[in-house]
Amino acid sequence: MPSSRSPGFTLVELVVVLTVIAIVLTFSVPALRSLGGSHSLKGSAENIVAQLRLARQKAVSTGVAQPVHFLGTNVYHIHYASGVSASAQWTLPLQIKFGRNMADWYTMTPDGRVVATGNADGVIPLVDDRGNRDTVTVQSSGTVLAY
Repeated sequence: MPSSRSPGFTLVELVVVLTVIAIVLTFSVPALRSLGGSHSLKGSAENIVAQLRLARQKAVSTGVAQPVHFLGTNVYHIHYASGVSASAQWTLPLQIKFGRNMADWYTMTPDGRVVATGNADGVIPLVDDRGNRDTVTVQSSGTVLAY
């Protein structure tokens, strides 16, 4: 008698395919998480650079000094004459912190220079929860760079 086989997969074939998929995911998921973390650190540094550069441009264009305050381990904001605006306050992502407890002031002056006060030393260190580091430097000439 001829045997009738229905089209489809055997249980063994299905188990082999699922095992291969599990092995691929086991190696790829940690790599993707690490990649996301490093992008978050670099993005945080670039955001700080952009806000400092924007404050400098605003100080030069308006003729009014723009003080930028870095506070604690994850907050920075711009002080206006009327106080701190909610739209000018930023918090670092949860996995990113400043490399030290901050009490730094960088005041962007109308002539384009920067006056550093408080504990400001021209270096804004960033670190993620895996120990990776990035640094933003603020020079007295007004140049702001991320390394």
